[in-house]
Amino acid sequence: MQFALLYYYDPAVAGPTKDELLDWLAFDGAVRKAGAFVHEAAFHSVSRARTVRVRDGKPVSEHGGATGAPVLAGYYVIDVESVEAAEGWAAKIPTARYGAVEVRPIVGYDA
Repeated sequence: MQFALLYYYDPAVAGPTKDELLDWLAFDGAVRKAGAFVHEAAFHSVSRARTVRVRDGKPVSEHGGATGAPVLAGYYVIDVESVEAAEGWAAKIPTARYGAVEVRPIVGYDA
């Protein structure tokens, strides 16, 4: 089954540090070595985002991300045997220590 591990944090409370880079490299190496890795991506700061909404049938684009916290910082897509296995990987993502990691099944890969 494939799952997206979406990692979030509230920049007003805490955020990534330079020191956690080694933790990220260890996590990435472990998920790849286990054969669970499918895809991953991290995002630039929300200040570089654009938010698009359709109002009265017309698209409106704004600088910045969708309002509110926490912000989505990135994601991994993994292929594992169960939601419990996906939760185990989610707990190893460094952002889980100060933010949250959402585990979502990928449509077409859920049992």
